[in-house]
Amino acid sequence: MILIDPSKIPEIDRFACDELGISVRELMLRAGEAVARAVRENVPTGSKVRIFAGKGNNGGDGYAAATLLKGCYDVIVYDVFAAGQRSDEGRYFLEKFISSGGCVVKLSDTMALRDDLLESHCVIDAIFGTGFVGSYPRITVELAQIFSSLKDAFKIAIDLPLGVNASDGSLDIGASYPADLTVALGFVKPGLVSYPAKENVGKLVYDNLGLQNEAVLSHFSADGYYIDRELAAELIPKRRDDSHKGTYGKLLMITGSPEFPGAAHLSLEAALRGGVGYVTYLGEPKLCDSLLPKLPEAIYKPFAFRSQEENPADIAVALSSSHTATLIGSGSSRCDAVRMAVEAMLKSPGTPVVLDADAINVLAEAPERGRELIRLSSRKLILTPHPLEFSRICGVPIAEIQQNRIALAKAFAKENNCVLVLKGAATIVTDGEGLYINSSGSSALAKAGSGDVLAGFLASLVASGLDGLRASALAVYLHGLAADTLSEQYSDFGVTPSDLPKEIARQLAICLKT
Repeated sequence: MILIDPSKIPEIDRFACDELGISVRELMLRAGEAVARAVRENVPTGSKVRIFAGKGNNGGDGYAAATLLKGCYDVIVYDVFAAGQRSDEGRYFLEKFISSGGCVVKLSDTMALRDDLLESHCVIDAIFGTGFVGSYPRITVELAQIFSSLKDAFKIAIDLPLGVNASDGSLDIGASYPADLTVALGFVKPGLVSYPAKENVGKLVYDNLGLQNEAVLSHFSADGYYIDRELAAELIPKRRDDSHKGTYGKLLMITGSPEFPGAAHLSLEAALRGGVGYVTYLGEPKLCDSLLPKLPEAIYKPFAFRSQEENPADIAVALSSSHTATLIGSGSSRCDAVRMAVEAMLKSPGTPVVLDADAINVLAEAPERGRELIRLSSRKLILTPHPLEFSRICGVPIAEIQQNRIALAKAFAKENNCVLVLKGAATIVTDGEGLYINSSGSSALAKAGSGDVLAGFLASLVASGLDGLRASALAVYLHGLAADTLSEQYSDFGVTPSDLPKEIARQLAICLKT
């Protein structure tokens, strides 16, 4: 699904009017129809519907919906700023609603609302559109608090709920409330599908208003993508029947350790399910001995990382040079040998490297130097941190990261010339310019080892030739989709990371048929 930043919406509206002959009034009517349809599908006929209209086009959409709902519902529109409508189109629907016998109440005191709202069945937020910037007026803060207190009314937001930043997914907690449903109009905006704002969006219903046609999409570039099954199917690389194992690359894996042997198994099995032609595993001799009977497809290179006889940096760089990608860090521990290997690979020329978990942690021990090594590396790098690891390497507190996931992820990736996979609910994938937000996944993935599976599968896709941004987007979606599917059988409680590799491969097969 295409994501468009709110800053482009006015220009798209003008293009629709000038080039496609779709007037603003027609767009407002279509928006009203989309909102009215959402009400009819969720609220019984005859119910009390209360619409809160601002003075901009979002309020105009509210008046258009009110006009369509009147007669089948008990509709009252509250004019939030007692200012009517500032646009000709908004005034047209305001006057149409009034002329049909509709009731508009100029709102001056929120206290007078409470009794009416407590008896209402549906509340519609048509106060601010996606172009709103600045501080929320006191009256809207009070309204957000009232909406939050309504337990029985079905709450619908037009384009976005109060408090939500549609560009970056941040949330003004003091001026926000949780909507039950948001009707996204024209295009879905990035902030609506990213946390923390996503939690307040509720169910997302989308109506393109007739704008997502070839003319519009050829004139305005996407600002990002919400990864769904259809997009995943487009990202999957094509394989030729006359290909062979050499066609799909060679992956070097430096994962696991005596402390975390399971990480080696999970990442290795996931890599073998990802389509790469060869997998070489470089690890402790005892780990190699335990993995070989379970995963005989890999090539094993036993190496005692903590011995003093050989330089781990030399071994890692030499092997990496003969592979099309390298994964390092999943459960590797933060020993000096891992640090030496990571730094040596970043300083040497070569093929892409996926830095996971402890590969990021060792760089974060001296974060400024770590970022410099990432930024100056001639290799294509993919980093896969969870929020704590990202906090360590970028020096921003976790709370701030979680409030500004899109902006901080894009800024880090751009500044440090890498692909960043910021894990968590609605995982962010970006290279600083392109943006993918994941639609799959659940608390089923909130278990140690899930990230090891993701790293192995992602690295396999990179090694087989897919670029880092697309490989990361495809990997996070299939990884989450596998967990979602398994949850139907085992629940979010019962899914284990060991269940994931085969299910990822099964979901990939299903996407290939899409």
